[in-house]
Amino acid sequence: MYWKNVLALIGGLLGICIVVIVAYLVPHYRGWESGTEQTLTKHHAVVANSPEYSALIEKLLRTQLLNGSEIHDQLDLVDRSGSRDQIGFLTISPYEPAYEEDYIHPDSLRYSMPDDPQSYELAGANSSFVFRGQEPVLQWYSSLSSNTEVCAVGFVDSTRIRYQLRTFPDPNSALKNNYIITHRHHCGTCSSLHDLAIYQQKTDLVTPARICAKKLKADDIKACLMEEVGLGEHCAETWTYNVLHTRRHCTAICVGYYGPWNVLTNNMGKPPTDEHGNLNPCLACDENTSGPGFQYAAGRTRRSSGLVSAIPRPEAEIYQIDHQRYFNSK
Repeated sequence: MYWKNVLALIGGLLGICIVVIVAYLVPHYRGWESGTEQTLTKHHAVVANSPEYSALIEKLLRTQLLNGSEIHDQLDLVDRSGSRDQIGFLTISPYEPAYEEDYIHPDSLRYSMPDDPQSYELAGANSSFVFRGQEPVLQWYSSLSSNTEVCAVGFVDSTRIRYQLRTFPDPNSALKNNYIITHRHHCGTCSSLHDLAIYQQKTDLVTPARICAKKLKADDIKACLMEEVGLGEHCAETWTYNVLHTRRHCTAICVGYYGPWNVLTNNMGKPPTDEHGNLNPCLACDENTSGPGFQYAAGRTRRSSGLVSAIPRPEAEIYQIDHQRYFNSK
């Protein structure tokens, strides 16, 4: 009986650690990546509070995406286990089933092995390569250096409310078809103008997102992200899949970095980066383990949309784009 109580206590503490870690981790890193935590300079604060900026957000929120389901289907994700139906989601997780391939030498792999080892594992006597994401994610992730795709907006009439999203092979192709580029890389579940408005509108989404990440059930996390954060349904599902995946793969690393007691007391105030700009091990786990799948499914990220980030990034990583063009261009 004594040992049973001890094990139950340990299990309970571990459960608390998992919830606290994910509640801290996902809102913080996804916030920096996707626009939920923004350290505003004086210049950016003025821009964010300007009448023109507010008017843009209001217009973005009034828009209506017509082909969101088609955009999701074009991601070519599969759901062999039927998990989407089990939790009542409209979209498919980019993480399962994980891509697996047996190989003799790394050079013989179908896709290039990612640079960061946290995004995959090598297992078994037969040298099995397992990527932490579906095959389309790895195919995209392994060719990013040569990827020139853009996601663009095409309004269906002069009211500029209803629109379609379309992925083009390069910026010139989008412009030739009279589409307005909204972010670098293909369209995904967070590419809507509504989600762009949310990323721009709220300078602090960390607090509500942290509350959502503490939810245990997938549908509760999703509902919270929609109601408290304001994300669209497809985008909220992608965030939810990220929460669940990070819980599974990053808890041990984060507990090891911050220490069990600091995790239990929610005392995780260590800097997100070191003096060289490298993410701490906990945040790096989320970026490298869950990041590729999230970025592939979401489509839109903060950097790919040309939005300022709390983490200093090389200027070359920030896609230059003018979001006023949706309503100012002819």
